[in-house]
Amino acid sequence: MKISYLTTFLSLLVFFTGCEDDNMDGPVASEAGTISGSIIFSGIWPDSGDVLLTIDIQYPPQGPPSGSRTIESNEPENNIYTYSFEDLPFGNYATITVTYWPSEYSSGGTYTLLGSYPNPLILPIQTYINLSEDSPEMIIDDIEATF
Repeated sequence: MKISYLTTFLSLLVFFTGCEDDNMDGPVASEAGTISGSIIFSGIWPDSGDVLLTIDIQYPPQGPPSGSRTIESNEPENNIYTYSFEDLPFGNYATITVTYWPSEYSSGGTYTLLGSYPNPLILPIQTYINLSEDSPEMIIDDIEATF
C-alpha cells in the first residue's frame, strides 16, 4: 500500500512539474507588423477606373499582393492619402505601388504606374522594407503619385 501511494505521488509530481510552461507569464512576441505612411496625389483624378495601392514582396509582382486597397477619389484630404497595412508577416517587402486601372482592376489587366516606393522603381530592387521583431512598424511617407 505504501508503494502504491508513493508511486501515485511521484507520478503526479512528475506530471505537474513536467507540464509547466515558463513562457505563460511573459509577453507573447508578435509575428506581424505594420507599414503605414502617406501618398501625395497630383494631376486630375480620372472619372472612371480604379486607383489601387498594393504592397508586394517582389517586383515585378508574381501572384497576389501582400496587401491592397482601392483608393476612392474622395478619400485623399488636400491630395494626401494616409494608408496603413496591418498584420503583415515579418519579412522583406520590395515595393509599395500606386496604379491606375482604366477598365477597373483585373488580374493581367492594363494599368499605369502612378507612384512607388522605392522611387524610381529600378530592377533589381536594392532597398527592401524589412519588418521584424526589432522593427515591427515602418513609416513610408511622401510617395508621389501623378495622374
